[in-house]
Amino acid sequence: MKIKPGKYLFSKIECRDYDILVPFSCRKTGSCCSVYMPRIPYEHLEILAKYLGLPTDEVIADYQLHYGKKLKGQSVRCPFLDNHNLCQIYHHSLRPWVCYLFPFSYDGEAIQSCPAQVEHRHLLDCLVAGEKEYDVYDSSFCPNLDLRPIPEERWLTILKRFQSVPSLPEMAVTFAAFNEPELMREGKAMYRSWEWI
Repeated sequence: MKIKPGKYLFSKIECRDYDILVPFSCRKTGSCCSVYMPRIPYEHLEILAKYLGLPTDEVIADYQLHYGKKLKGQSVRCPFLDNHNLCQIYHHSLRPWVCYLFPFSYDGEAIQSCPAQVEHRHLLDCLVAGEKEYDVYDSSFCPNLDLRPIPEERWLTILKRFQSVPSLPEMAVTFAAFNEPELMREGKAMYRSWEWI
């Protein structure tokens, strides 16, 4: 199976003879956006203002105020984060690339406060337990996007490791769709999953 770069957030575990694809599922807590603010070009701000139905001048002024505080070393909340900690531009194509790739694109306080990243790291640790040779890559830098199927005799062990970590049910469905040996061989994995970003 070959995956399309930039379409999914995942970690890829390259074992000696097979690969394990581990989806990342954002919990939309807003914890990352509460401590990190991306650089957004003014022409994008104009388009985003129209998308949100807000006056362009107001959006630009608010962004400049927040970004100015960031440049002074202050921890600022992204101005596109609403009162319910949801990103107002999450589904817009001009959402900054660094936001799409979070948490793989960032380090620091935002990573430590991201419950999805903590779970993801724990899941990776469980999946590599007992593996003698492996490398782990994330979706922002994965040198080889061709996946080698998990041998059927290893699948149940890997699935039990996955199930030992509490996760969202839809993540379990996607994990199985990406990795179940029969599905990978038939090339169905990508069609049974959804986009996380």
